[in-house]
Amino acid sequence: MNGRPVRSLLTLLLATWLVPLPGIAQPAASGQTIKPYSAEYRVSMGSLVIGRANITLRLSDDGQYSYRAYTATVGLAAVFRKDEITEQSEGRIVDDTIIPSRYLYTHKRPKRTRQVNLDFNWPASRVANQTAGSLWSMEIPKGTQDKFSQQLALILALGRGDRAAEYQVADGGLLKSYRYTEVNRELISTESGEYQTIKLARNKDDRPSRATLWFAPELNYLPVKIAKHEKDGDYVMELISVTWQDGES
Repeated sequence: MNGRPVRSLLTLLLATWLVPLPGIAQPAASGQTIKPYSAEYRVSMGSLVIGRANITLRLSDDGQYSYRAYTATVGLAAVFRKDEITEQSEGRIVDDTIIPSRYLYTHKRPKRTRQVNLDFNWPASRVANQTAGSLWSMEIPKGTQDKFSQQLALILALGRGDRAAEYQVADGGLLKSYRYTEVNRELISTESGEYQTIKLARNKDDRPSRATLWFAPELNYLPVKIAKHEKDGDYVMELISVTWQDGES
């Protein structure tokens, strides 16, 4: 089992949602849509649980955000391969817009650690990408997101009632297009509860979708389930629990 699917599902968590369901009150402003929280997810391949993910969002009174995900292999998967992935986006929320300033990615394995740092220079419309032994920068248009901040941008889009979303994302020294499309509305049961959800397909750079996502409006549009098809099998990430800063769970 390689580490790529675990990373892919984590990165997906940085993914997306659309359209409010009938009968669910819509937030009047982004402050009501985005709330600080901590959520736990289980990652499975078939009936085998291979990982756990913890995602936290912290917000400050001056509009700064810190969004962090930590994923590690567990059970039999950890016996064959011990992987730990940390992904973090930092930036500001200004006028209902997510403006990332820094993105950090660390993948720890027994014999190797891979790190990626992105620093956004908005006055110059550029982003610097640093990995082991290399540093380069590229021009970026207004509204560019990192792979993790796009999830927050999507939460705001849902709060506005947008029915579709597409983002230019700085990824691997390139600009990649992520597009999300509503497929259906379904009742989903997870360990954390039962939710009416919005089912989405995700496309990257106009390639066929291999990812399906389910988001719960009653949980401020958190994803409650993510499914991804890889060459070596189908992987699923499901919500186990969520705790809001105000103590609601």
